[in-house]
Amino acid sequence: MTVLLWVYGCTEPFEGTVEGFEDVLVVDALITNENKRQEVRLTRSFRFDEDGPQAEENANVTIEDGDGGQFVFEEEEPGIYLSNPPFAAEMGKTYSLSITTDDGRSYRSDTMQLPTATTTIDELHAERTTNDQGEEGMGIFVDTFDPSRQSNYYRYEYEETFKIIAPLWGPNDVVFVIQLSTGPVFEIILREREERTCYGTDREKTIEVVNTLNLSEDRLSRYPVRFINRNNYILSHRYSILVRQYVQTPEAFDYYEALKGLSQSPNSVFTEDQPGFLPGNIFSVDNEDENVAGFFEVAAIDEKRLFFSYEDFFPGEELPPYIQECTGSPASGEDLKGILDRGNSVLYKFDPSQGGYLMTPSACGDCTALGSNKVPDFWIE
Repeated sequence: MTVLLWVYGCTEPFEGTVEGFEDVLVVDALITNENKRQEVRLTRSFRFDEDGPQAEENANVTIEDGDGGQFVFEEEEPGIYLSNPPFAAEMGKTYSLSITTDDGRSYRSDTMQLPTATTTIDELHAERTTNDQGEEGMGIFVDTFDPSRQSNYYRYEYEETFKIIAPLWGPNDVVFVIQLSTGPVFEIILREREERTCYGTDREKTIEVVNTLNLSEDRLSRYPVRFINRNNYILSHRYSILVRQYVQTPEAFDYYEALKGLSQSPNSVFTEDQPGFLPGNIFSVDNEDENVAGFFEVAAIDEKRLFFSYEDFFPGEELPPYIQECTGSPASGEDLKGILDRGNSVLYKFDPSQGGYLMTPSACGDCTALGSNKVPDFWIE
């Protein structure tokens, strides 16, 4: 039976075949030197045929430091616990995570602390490039350097935001009014909200870890954190990427490197002679034989954001194809009423010469099918 352990952040579901289903607590816990409400996510393992991980709700979550301080976490959303008040991990202090689930089971982590050095991102830059598979597109690269040579272990994650412009947007909607014996009656109305220009956001789905131990300097130059094929519609207009750099402890690096090898291996669904469980640094207080998935990490963070537009690197060239093919198809009468009932199409335009109401898939005429119509606070044109 296939079991999925979902580790949030920068990983895909971790798949493994085990004999029978084991209900495992999955912990994703990272605190950094950034003063904020730190986050711990708790879920349960789930079967392959299930929709996704179930949140571990109503747990008591605390982090203790080596000086006797305690930070309490409150459940803000199912399975998502945030510290209250905010705090930042401090150099030289040790930290441990404690969890008591709603059914009374207790868990703790090994003691962890910040790495001995913190390193900033020197430069984040984008280049038009070709990857190893011969695909043309945009590469996102990081430069970083620690002259003290104490950082050594790095993990990267990113969040990208992109402008979406619906190609078959029109200013009007069509709505059903009443059913008469002669057929349904419709009315054309003005759209009441912004549905032409939106902003989509995606988080990374891969693990990016690298170390500089075998290099002459603790330096990364043009380290690739993201490649985007030029045919990807997210590049079509304006694009932004926020890259986070974590300086890790050796223990955290080893864990994520092992997780990367498992989740990105062609044998990610394990055969019988392969283990279906990757141990972290969290254990059951009550039962030493109980498996607990995930890792409690303390890391130094730095982040940078980058913006660019498609025309900056592909001036005068054809835009990438939209996420789906967009056409306007005529509809009327009961067919149109059925389309409106299903809610997966919108009016492109009304043109009697082309059959009246021209309908298009929602993503083609209403950008909110793909993103938010609210301009992000950080957005720069």
